[in-house]
Amino acid sequence: MNTSSEQSGISGQPQLFGRKTGFYGGIRDLLREETSGWSAGELFWLGFSITAISALSLVFSISRGIPLLSGEFVMSLAAAVLGCLAAVFTGQGKLGAFVFGFMNSVLYGLISFGYGYYGEVMVKFLVFIPLNVYGFTVWIRHINPLGNEASKRSLSLKGRLWLVFAVSLLTGGYGVLLSFLKGYYPFWDGFTTIMATVALVLCIMRYSEHWILWMIINAVSVGLWAAPFLDGRGQPVAVLLMWCFYLINSVVMYIRWLRRERLEREFSQGLN
Repeated sequence: MNTSSEQSGISGQPQLFGRKTGFYGGIRDLLREETSGWSAGELFWLGFSITAISALSLVFSISRGIPLLSGEFVMSLAAAVLGCLAAVFTGQGKLGAFVFGFMNSVLYGLISFGYGYYGEVMVKFLVFIPLNVYGFTVWIRHINPLGNEASKRSLSLKGRLWLVFAVSLLTGGYGVLLSFLKGYYPFWDGFTTIMATVALVLCIMRYSEHWILWMIINAVSVGLWAAPFLDGRGQPVAVLLMWCFYLINSVVMYIRWLRRERLEREFSQGLN
């Protein structure tokens, strides 16, 4: 990519840190600027996901007699909404993915601690929060002028084989560690923790295969967060719905990334 195109892409990104609009004003400006140029379908998917999770969480909580102003409900709903924003913005290749991902990681880590998912706690505070900061700095240097979003690529066959080997090895080792910490479902927890970490690294490196890992993670996490309903430890409905949305979103966005990667390749060839 030539320098002029890259500089043009960067200048089109939100200048969040140079404004004095306050926290909520900054979030509003981020949403406005990052969604500019989106199609009606893309805007609908973003709005629908947030509205659906919020509405279903409210209805379910009221029907179960869960206080709407309780700390658990407010934190889980906020984490779910921020998670939806991060997931959709990642699919669109937008820098806002890391801003919302950072905030989601903080809240999700606190919620996971309350349910004894220590693997989730460690990965959020020790890995995800720093990587969200790092990811922002990486993506801003690889903005493609086609759509003003992060450029995309795919792993080779050899890279995919190494990926399977590394995830399998790390998952087993981490599961053993969590079992010593007396956490709930240590190997399932360890599996999602390792997979999520590797998926985020691949996302930062802009490899489309990270969506395949997210499909697996999301399917397992739906079961992980359904468990508290079954064993009576709690009712984190918003978080459970968030993972259900993630599962659907990962399939949709994987298809989109492959399509955008092909278009970007054709666009670059046309420039040459």
